[in-house]
Order: sequence, then structure tokens, then C-alpha cells
Amino acid sequence: MSRLLISTSQRLTTIEDLIAAAVEQNPNGIAIASPGRSPITYGRLYSHIQDTIKTLNSKGLGRNDRIAIVLPNGSDMATAFLGVAACATSAPLNPAYSASEFDFYLGDLNAKALIVQSGIDSPAREVAVAHNIPIIELIPQQEAGIFHLIGDTKLQRVDNTVTTSEDIALVLHTSGTTSRPKIVPLTQANLCTSAENIKKALDLRQSDRCLNVMPLFHIHGLIAAVLSSLASGGNVVCTSGFDAAKFFEWIELFKPTWYTAVPTMHQAVLAGVETNHKIIEECPLRLIRSSSSALPPQVMEGLERAFSVPVIEAYGMTEAAHQIACNPLPPQKRKVCSVGITAGPEIAIMGEVGNLLASDEIGEIVIRGNNVTKGYENNPTANFNAFTNRWFRTGDQGYIDSDGYLFITGRLKELINRGGEKISPREIDEVLLDHPGIAQVVCFAVPHPTLGENVAAAIVLHQNVTVTEKEIQEFAAKRLADFKVPTQVVFVEEIPKGSTGKVQRIGLADKLASKLKAAFVAPTTQIEKVLTEIWAEVLGVEEVGIQDNFFALGGDSLRATQIMLRLKASFQVDLPLGALFQAPTIEQLAKFLHYPHECSYPWYSLVPIQPSGSRPPLFGIHILGYKHLANYLGLEQPIYGLRYGLAGSTTDHKPTLPSRIEDLAAHYIQEMRAFQPEGPYYLMGISLGGEVAFEMAQQLIAQRQEVALLALLDSSHLSMNIKERQLLPLRHQISNLLRIGTTEVIKKAMSQIKFILDGLKPRYQEKKYEYNPNTYCPIGERHFFETYTPKPYLGKVTFFKAIDEIDDFFSIRYSYDPLKSTLSKLSSGKLNYYEIPGDHSSIVQEPNVSFLAEKLEDCLNVIDNKHP
Repeated sequence: MSRLLISTSQRLTTIEDLIAAAVEQNPNGIAIASPGRSPITYGRLYSHIQDTIKTLNSKGLGRNDRIAIVLPNGSDMATAFLGVAACATSAPLNPAYSASEFDFYLGDLNAKALIVQSGIDSPAREVAVAHNIPIIELIPQQEAGIFHLIGDTKLQRVDNTVTTSEDIALVLHTSGTTSRPKIVPLTQANLCTSAENIKKALDLRQSDRCLNVMPLFHIHGLIAAVLSSLASGGNVVCTSGFDAAKFFEWIELFKPTWYTAVPTMHQAVLAGVETNHKIIEECPLRLIRSSSSALPPQVMEGLERAFSVPVIEAYGMTEAAHQIACNPLPPQKRKVCSVGITAGPEIAIMGEVGNLLASDEIGEIVIRGNNVTKGYENNPTANFNAFTNRWFRTGDQGYIDSDGYLFITGRLKELINRGGEKISPREIDEVLLDHPGIAQVVCFAVPHPTLGENVAAAIVLHQNVTVTEKEIQEFAAKRLADFKVPTQVVFVEEIPKGSTGKVQRIGLADKLASKLKAAFVAPTTQIEKVLTEIWAEVLGVEEVGIQDNFFALGGDSLRATQIMLRLKASFQVDLPLGALFQAPTIEQLAKFLHYPHECSYPWYSLVPIQPSGSRPPLFGIHILGYKHLANYLGLEQPIYGLRYGLAGSTTDHKPTLPSRIEDLAAHYIQEMRAFQPEGPYYLMGISLGGEVAFEMAQQLIAQRQEVALLALLDSSHLSMNIKERQLLPLRHQISNLLRIGTTEVIKKAMSQIKFILDGLKPRYQEKKYEYNPNTYCPIGERHFFETYTPKPYLGKVTFFKAIDEIDDFFSIRYSYDPLKSTLSKLSSGKLNYYEIPGDHSSIVQEPNVSFLAEKLEDCLNVIDNKHP
């Protein structure tokens, strides 16, 4: 029964209705074209679909019968999908599958027939025979998408019954990267709704022509390219699939107005831009669409610059019949790294217990709407996990901002769990793509014996470019927290991809296993031999080669601490823990120790002071003068220092350091959480370090982390406002001048002048390269001091006040009557206040440090009782 006469104002809910509506509006308009074949009109397409329906019905195939389709990409695949889906259930399969894969999919689908192209041998044929599945041969004709179907199914003829919106039109399998592939049934209404959503989002019209390069056994090509084009009354060019060498030929031949592809295809297109400027100029596009995986910002910018058209990034998945969200067309606002606003279904962000979250809160992206599947087939467990309160859980993590723009922060199953720290590989991808030598990159998880997982990167370099693993890691370390820097980098000619061109991070470690394992290279120098002995003992392995990666061998932050202490004993050098992130092999570390002036490492601040013990670590902020305190607290209390100025560099190199206490605190937290991903945290800081510790505690609370101890050691200037901070140094210098005699003033002034002149001498002497990671490099403490305004803190503050004053001409005294009351206001939780013998500097030195240690030990014991 033909549906040619329908009302175009009604909502189209079946594929037959969708094509019929286009015929009514534009019967002679081109619908489908293909290289080497003549195009067909909407009228011809509709009549061919009707012929296909009659043929299939005559072969005993009708509503909801599963018909597997194994065809080459092109116009025949497109019209076979349309014809089958119009009267039965279409089940397109990748023609590149092996016999074992066809055995699984054909059996799982319970296919009633298989359509294959005549004259093409495929393992699907033998598998179908083994499963007693009838084979129907497709014979292509001269016109694009026109074919004959032959073959006896030995099934009884069925009547031509009309399909409904709830009939299953298409079944596809999920990728199955983490579990058995699941069947996703999509109704006629699901598909038509999604096609209309895409048409509306892209403002597709009869004048538009899509160049389809996507595979048509995948939801992206079927719906975003083919069905949305037909829903708009425009036309689609069905190619044999993406081919970088032919892409611009097709652009010149067919003059499309847009195309849609996955990011890896866009990257290949971008690589060919340089030699095809004339074609781009003479055959302008209206837009470029990207979907199915995250488009790196660098690629988007490159495409827009080359084609002078907007690149519209969309977000979709099979379970949503493809499109979920889409960036709006100009002149509407587009936000960098956002996949846009809702483009069909409702979108929300869900918490772990099923609660919907507010704007800017990160959680799981959930959807519901007419384009969303009602559930996986015959899989109640998967459906129980996938649906909560009728919302479908996408498995993607993200947030929606106050303007309604959706941001995806990662695929939950792809997040790298490094010792409890969840790392988004997409974030690292985008950073590394800024490296001028990198063409493509994908970061992924590799197994780690103690951390669970660690970060690795597979990289494709630009032609005629040479870059080392160390250079990649240094580049990343300047832009990422150290725990996000890839510990292993493998260079490949091509990144392994799935059948649709998408990169599949999950399983990449297995595919690249041979490249991830370094061949054994024995040590040759004395330094290398000593290092291999240290590594073997600390890591508990029998044999260590100089190119073996510390983290791949099972290294972690605790073992890195042991390595640093052993290096200090063997080589008399004091290195930050971050050195191992940048020199993770013995070969690199030996070069660093032997030729320190040739090495330049990013800034790392975490240094072990006393690393042993079973208690939670105590982090001393901003200075490393806690050695005596560590002796009194004992070997069961680990202490680590966090301070700036630890950049390993030559003497003429000045690292970029933060200029605000807030930024310094954020950096210290990054390094601390790389070492200890989750709280409770124990912080202490003296003087300015107390202010930094105070700000760290504020930020940690905002990150929903517990701060068990915040100990401030004579950080009295927390009680001052900005104006007081700026005037106080001058006020106290004048006070000192009035208090002491003239002779003493001159004596102290001359001493200070001599000290300054002595410090200037090296500038006029011959430069000598010298690596000194312990050099304290002040970067303007006064600037820190003057501009920071502390906010009230919700937790408990423990304050240790030095009761003596410093007898120093240039000292700034911090003895204020309102100190305790002001601190009480700042600590809206509770204030513990202790007075310690000594002045501002000597409370952490002998003999006063024993009194400090006693009080601090009491505080730690109280906390221990609360955290057994």
C-alpha cells in the first residue's frame, strides 16, 4: 500500500512517510547521487522503495523480520537500508567482519535473511549457510541506489502490511569495548525524530547536498548524512567511504554544501588542505559537521580557517538514534569545547544516587525523548543499569552551564583511574595537540601494579618531524599536573581505530602492548649501573634496563620517594619527586645527573623530608625548615615539604611562577593530590606558608575534600587587611629606628648593604652552569603578602604563636592584640590557640621546636582517635 498522499503538516513517524513527504514537495529533485552512476530523483527513489517492499514481501519478509545487510559502502547500501527499514527491520553489518564476528552477530540478531552483493565473496555467506539463513543477492543497476534482489528464501509470502511508528526499523550493536555487544532496537519514530532534529539543527534545505563519507553500517552515516538529507528534501552523495586521496575530487565533482565525519577524518581532510586551496575556493561549503567523538579544538580552528565556514560539533550515540546535542549555527553563540545545546531530547546531569544536578555540576549525562531507544534487547541487567527514573544514562560525564550548553568531560569508562585520581584522557589529548610536531594523539590507560592504571599516549607525528618521548613529556608537564603527564609515549604511523573511524581508547593498551614494552638495554656507565641497582631493589624486580619506564615497572609516588632518598645518599643531590615524571627511565635520569646543565625540567614542589611511617602524611607548606620537627614527631609521621623555586634549570633560566597566593595554593594542591589523591589532608605552614596553607584548606573544602589538620605557625598577618599589609613594613621600620641607637642603626645598615653587594657579585663574574634544586627563589613575597585577603574558613584552625620578637633591623613584627579575636572570626569552625617559646624563625629550631612538636603531637593524637 502506497503512502504517497499524506499531509506534510503532520509529524512524520515512519521512513515511508518521510520519503513520501519529500516526493510531494519535490518529486523531480535529486535525492541520491553516487560516483560513476547517474543520480536518482525522489520520485524514482520512492518507486524503488515500493519495489523493494514488494520483493521482500514476496520472499516472506515483512514487519519486524530481521534482515541483515552486508554491502559495500555506497548508494546501494543507502537505498537497501531505506527499502528494508520501510517494511521490515534493517540490520546493517560491517562487511569487513571476519567469519567469527559474522557468526556472533548473525546468530545474536536471529536474522531471517541476509542481503549481500552479487559477485562479492564474503565470509558472511558461509556463516549464513551454517545458520540456515537464506541469502538474497543484490545486483546493482546503472542508476545510483537502484538494484534487483534475487534468491529463494523458501519462506511463505507475506501480505504488504503498513508499518507503524513503533515498529523496529533498525537494530545495531553497541561497540562492545567493555562487555558483550548489546542490541539497540530503534523504532521508525526514533529514526524519523532524529532525522528531523538534525535537519532543524543544521537548517537543512532542498538546496543542500551532503557528501557522505561515513560508513552506512553505523548510525552516524545512516541518520546524520542520509536520512536527515532526505528529510530536508535535499540530496546526499553516497561515496564508497572516506578516502583522503579522493575527498577533494568529490568536492570538486559534486559541489556539496556540507559533509559530516568523525574527528580522525577531519584531521585527514585538514592535512590535504594545503594542495587543494583552489577547489576549496571554487566549491564553497556552507558548513562542516563533526560527531561521534570529541573534535580537538585545534582541528576545528584549522578547518574553519581553511574552509571559511562554521564547524558544527554535535554529540550523539546509537541509543539516541544518533543526535543528542548540537552547536547552533551562526550568529548564535558557540562555546569552545562545548557540544552545544539540546538538539532533540531532554538532557540533564545526574548524580551517583540518581539525583539531577544543578548548572555547572559534573555528573553523568542523561537523556530522554522520542529519539531514544526504549531499552536494549533481551538484556534486563543492562537496562536496569542504563535507565534511572526513565532517564537513559549515556555513560558520558559532563555538565550543563547556566546558558544550557553541554560540556563533556569524558567517557566514564574511559577515565583513567590513577590511584583513585580520575583523569580525563580527552584533556591530555587537547593539550598535546598544541605541540607543533604532533598530528594525532590518543591517551589511554595502561595497567599499573599499585596505582591500578597510569597514563600512556599513542602519537602520530607530522611528516619529517622528529620528537622524543622526553620532549613530549616536558611539553605536557608545563601544561598539566604531573600525575596527568603520560608516563609512556609510543610513536605509531597510524592510531588503531574502530570500524567507523572512531578511536577506541578501551583496549588500546592491548593493541599496542608490543610497543609499550621496552627492549632490555643493559647499563654501560657507572651512574647507570648504580641507578639500576637502586631501582631493582626499590621496585623489587630482578632486571632493569636503562630504557625501562619507572612507572611501567610498578613505580609510584611512595617508591619515587625512596628513589629520591637513595639518590641523595649516592649522589649527594636533592631532587623533587617530579624529576621522575620527567626522567622516568634510567637513561634519562643518568643524563640528568651527569649533565645537569643540559637538562631543563618543569617546576615541581613536593620534596620528602621524612617519608617513612604509617600515619597520614603531614604537608609542610612553602619552606623546608621542618627537619627538626620531623625528628621530634618520629619515624611514624611522614612529612613532605611543598615550596616554590624548585625548578631544575640552568642559572640563567627563570621559570614562570604564580603571582598570587590563590594560584600558588592551587599548584601545591595539584602536586599534593598527585601524591595523595584523596583526603583527609594534614597541612601546616609557617609565616607566609601559613597563609598559603589557609588558602589550600579553603580550596580543598571547595573540592569536597576533608582537611583534618590546618596548623598555622606564627602566620599572624592573616589578621590584617590589605591597607594594613601595605603600611605595616614601613611602620615597623620607623618604630625600630626610634627604638635603637644611631650607632646600632649604622652598623646594621652596613651589614645589610654588604650582604646585598655580595649577592650581586656573581652577576659580573663568568657564568657557570650549576644545577641547584634546593635554591630558594623568592618571587616577590611582598606581592603575595600585600594582595591576599583571607575569607572565613569553615573548618578548625590550630594556631601556634611565637611569643618572642625578632631582634632584626629589617624585621616585620607580628604582635597584635586583636590577633586571637580576628583569627576566631576567620575560623568559623573552631580555633585552637597555643603560644610557643621562640621568635618568628626559631619556633621550628632547637630548643623551641620541642615545645611545638609536643603540642602538634597532641593535636595529631586527637585527630587519630577520630580517624582510627
